[in-house]
Amino acid sequence: MPFVADNSVVVAWFSRTQATAYTDRLYRRLAKDEVIVPAVWPYEFANALAVLERRKLLAAALADEIVAKAARLVTRIDTPPAPTSLLLSLARGHGLSAYDAAYLELAQRLGIELAARDSPLATAAERLGILAA
Repeated sequence: MPFVADNSVVVAWFSRTQATAYTDRLYRRLAKDEVIVPAVWPYEFANALAVLERRKLLAAALADEIVAKAARLVTRIDTPPAPTSLLLSLARGHGLSAYDAAYLELAQRLGIELAARDSPLATAAERLGILAA
């Protein structure tokens, strides 16, 4: 069954320092499940890699490899972006950033689970009954 994956989950698939039993379990689901992300994801993912490079925690060549691997794992980027008014409403209602609201909105709209490590986002998904286990 497809699921929406928050950027922190996808990053953890490539960075053992970020990995947890939860993210490892979600990674194993990739053998049979499709991963869907909102339109904001490529920006968030590229930013996370750029930050790791600047902090000298990731070599540029490895970051390039990760980008290629991620493109094979993340099989669908949902476009166009959700309406700004909806993202703002979700952000207000759940105490989220607008970026995190995009993941929540996508999972709700598609009626599928949301995989999230981020506390406010995971809390909101759990409250709505859509947090991936």
